Amino acid sequence: MSKKVLIISTSLRKGGNSDILADQFMKGAQDSGNQVEKISLINMQIGFCKGCLVCQKTQECTIKDDAVEIAEKVKNADIVVFATPIYYYEMSGQIKTLLDRCNPVFSSNYSFQDIYLIAAAGDIIRKPWMQQ
Repeated sequence: MSKKVLIISTSLRKGGNSDILADQFMKGAQDSGNQVEKISLINMQIGFCKGCLVCQKTQECTIKDDAVEIAEKVKNADIVVFATPIYYYEMSGQIKTLLDRCNPVFSSNYSFQDIYLIAAAGDIIRKPWMQQ
């Protein structure tokens, strides 16, 4: 049975490691017969959540930017995949901001049942003082 798969690449570097992982996940999902859409956060405007919690009653965010459309796509997907680079041993700030802005989805009648997080870290550059 074909599923609607939404892949969100949160890297701001096109062709970076996590973006490559997202592309490979997309290829596998398409090869399995799924309907796949990939969204990249490059050039998107996504503001910080204000914590007003209006969305918990209205299922709509009061901030009108690109996060509103992404949240609607998350709501209607069967499977959601987040791809993030690892910065300082943590997911990127872009993914955290987007997750905060997806708050209206969680009080709605959303479709997804599966969520995946794929992450990639670059090579650690050893500084002379880090040598053993």
